[in-house]
Amino acid sequence: MAEGSNIQLLDHELADDELNWVRGVYEDFSAARAEFAGREDEFNPKEILREVLGRKEHMLRTPIDLSGDGVWRNGRNNHGRLVACVFLKKVELHKHAKSRTDQFPMYVIGQADAFSMGDDSQPLLKAVRGGDQFHNSPGAPHAFVPKVDKKINDDWEIAFLAITPRNLKEDTQKVSEETRAAYKRVVGYEAPVGL
Repeated sequence: MAEGSNIQLLDHELADDELNWVRGVYEDFSAARAEFAGREDEFNPKEILREVLGRKEHMLRTPIDLSGDGVWRNGRNNHGRLVACVFLKKVELHKHAKSRTDQFPMYVIGQADAFSMGDDSQPLLKAVRGGDQFHNSPGAPHAFVPKVDKKINDDWEIAFLAITPRNLKEDTQKVSEETRAAYKRVVGYEAPVGL
């Protein structure tokens, strides 16, 4: 989508029931993970998350399609917002000019930081912990990245729930060269070119 597009600006605050739903999913996922204490090599986070999201108590008005390896899409909550579970194995630095997005990490294989730009146009890195909320205002560049200054494992992956007001295919853009330069300064390497 071009930045000058005339699609409607969608910026909103999440409702309490949306936040409670995410919290409940994360708490149940964490409880299931704790059952594997002492046998962590048997723990498959993606399959446990699939099982938790499929529980009756976490069923959305329109359920998420939990088939395949992910992205699991097409969920819709009581507010009409889209809900997906995203699995990233690489950095996707981008922005959504006309859409607020909220991301809630469920697990990271390895460690991760969240990259964004502050109101003062300075780059920010925040350590990612499961259950955190990352609010991305319309137009805000953002990406999850492997933990800065740590060795990047080949199996690095982050899984997060995303609540969005629309299908973001119509509202996803590359970031500016200035943002890419700021990313390189704080992360230490170039951001991937593609979205």
